[in-house]
Amino acid sequence: MTKSTKPPRRGAGSKSRSLVPVAPRSTAIALPERLILGGHAIDPEQITQIPERRPYGDGPWRDEPDRIAWRDLASGYSCLILRQADGTLSGYVAVTLSHPLWCYERDAIPADLGISPHRGLDYSALCDQDAPPMLQICHVHHHARSRQNAPTTADSDASGGRDAWWFGFNTDKPGDLLPHGYARNDHNREAGQKVYRDLAYVAGEVVDLAARLKALEEQAVSLGGDAAAETGVPLVLDGKPKALLPRKGGGHD
Repeated sequence: MTKSTKPPRRGAGSKSRSLVPVAPRSTAIALPERLILGGHAIDPEQITQIPERRPYGDGPWRDEPDRIAWRDLASGYSCLILRQADGTLSGYVAVTLSHPLWCYERDAIPADLGISPHRGLDYSALCDQDAPPMLQICHVHHHARSRQNAPTTADSDASGGRDAWWFGFNTDKPGDLLPHGYARNDHNREAGQKVYRDLAYVAGEVVDLAARLKALEEQAVSLGGDAAAETGVPLVLDGKPKALLPRKGGGHD
């Protein structure tokens, strides 16, 4: 007798668990007044652990949080460090509508500007409103404001809102250690010793990125630049003033 290939019928009260989205769990950590990371003073606005992204095994990541958000003291920009699914840390800085690189795709930024944290940008986008709150690349207060239906305006600053444009970088590049799955460091990757880019290192790269972005903003102001995307912004490249025009086409990983 031929066996039926039809899947068994589910009971009336059963549900398919695969159709139920599960938001990552998170654990908030009490905020210290100030942290010193990589030689930089940081006044944190959020420190969180995300169990689903915690690397296993011994390593410097054992005592690290998985998300830190703060306002950079020197530039005033919002900054974020967020652990990725492979256990590495990524860093992000938000600029405002008045910045000359507002809405620039990451691969449209001229190399002359020196915007290359940890060997290059990997991310450029508006505040992420679709991911679970602890995974959003956005300011820490954005989720609370969105629940209150607070309006955002075209001149809102980088402290949240839809008008914050984020630039970011990953630490999963050649020579970087991926702590969440050790097998990934041995198979289908380059040979040789690999280094885990820890919280202090990533914080240093974030602060440096914020400083470089701030310098560009100040340079554009000194040259009388208008940051409107339609007109471009005059900046000095190769010793000569040039107008930068953003273009579409850069992907967001």
